Amino acid sequence: MLLDLHAHTAGISKCCKIAAPEMLRVALDAGMDGVVLCNHYQKSYVTDGDFDAFARRYVAEYEYTKTAGEAIGARVLFGIEVTTEWIPEGKDCSVHLLIYGVDTDFVLQHPRMFDYTQEQLYQTVRAAGGILVQAHPWRKKDRLIDTRYLDGIEISCHPLYEGTHLAPLAEITAREGLILTCGGDFHNDTHRPTCGVYLPNGIENTQLLAAYLRETDTVTLAVQEVCERRPHRVTFRRGVGIVSDEYEGEA
Repeated sequence: MLLDLHAHTAGISKCCKIAAPEMLRVALDAGMDGVVLCNHYQKSYVTDGDFDAFARRYVAEYEYTKTAGEAIGARVLFGIEVTTEWIPEGKDCSVHLLIYGVDTDFVLQHPRMFDYTQEQLYQTVRAAGGILVQAHPWRKKDRLIDTRYLDGIEISCHPLYEGTHLAPLAEITAREGLILTCGGDFHNDTHRPTCGVYLPNGIENTQLLAAYLRETDTVTLAVQEVCERRPHRVTFRRGVGIVSDEYEGEA
């Protein structure tokens, strides 16, 4: 089962140009079995100052997307992409953190999670049974932050940017004992890459996803670079790095 671990819908993510039902059809057409919906959770979206109401809208969009997925046979798991309000010391950068493994009540209980420091967010997520993954480091002003308070690092296959930085990010991820993930960060502003993580069929919810990523030593990713017409399979081993990298059909 191939899931893209970083997808958006226009119902919440203002930079996204595709509604949930179409986003899911495009994902299926590109060869994925489903997505983890990680809409943007950021302070600038709360224009009326009602943080609780925004949290409820955020959850409602996931429920709508999940129902749309059930109608066409696309698996939809819950995730969050937090844009933090704090800037790491000495770094002029934006910080996007992916949360897996928490249920929708987490959003309702922490409607101002974007105000948390990295350590605060990490501890809060871990206490709720989830994991914290940094999204797309090294994209423009994005910089890799303190790995002590991360469970994983994402490579991003978004075609608008210069590439995935697969090799150096895999090296750092292995050195730090973290897990490597992959997502398309699809906004319908480019062609749809085929990308994500190959998962056991029994991963039916975000809690099982987080448990798998937390406990496994080896993951296999589908990676499609900007210049590539098709994805290649990358196998990553925690503490070791990339152990295989090949196209479908190769020996």
